[in-house]
Amino acid sequence: MSRTRDPGPRFDAAAAASAEAVAVHLREWRADTLGTIDALRSLRQQADDASRQLENPTAVAQYIDFFVDLFTRAAADLERVAEGLVQNGAPGDLDALRQIASNAAVEQRRCLMFRDKWINRPLPFEQVRPLLNEISTTTRDQLADYRELSEAVARLQALAGPAAPPDAEHRIESRSRRELFTRWFGR
Repeated sequence: MSRTRDPGPRFDAAAAASAEAVAVHLREWRADTLGTIDALRSLRQQADDASRQLENPTAVAQYIDFFVDLFTRAAADLERVAEGLVQNGAPGDLDALRQIASNAAVEQRRCLMFRDKWINRPLPFEQVRPLLNEISTTTRDQLADYRELSEAVARLQALAGPAAPPDAEHRIESRSRRELFTRWFGR
């Protein structure tokens, strides 16, 4: 029943010499994510078929549905950001990638809780253990793949160069309160 999963795209910051090269990696992450979504949907069907042997089929279905939704949103964001990079980027693209990586780190805890509650103990029907393990490892592995998105963000920042300092008109320096109010309100 268990399939060997490709560990997903490996990001090589040194090889990503341009934003377009990073976009290629983002599309690979998206393709891997779509493959994970398909695998989870298949596992959901298997769980539904084995529901009489599962201790809490609702919890298993909710776990899978949660990750299908999370990964679907991540795939859409990856595609949007990849397209944006090809067209010189859009505000918030790096934030979207950071958010995916951050969500993945947070949701690792959900995987551990699922394993502790539904797998790492004696089961009434041991024959469902491989199915539960595959559900858990599929989600865990996809979340782990997203860790490298932080490296992609760092690479994109390096490619963009240092941030331009704000112009003098918008910069607030250490001024007294009176100077600031005088400048803002002309009094």
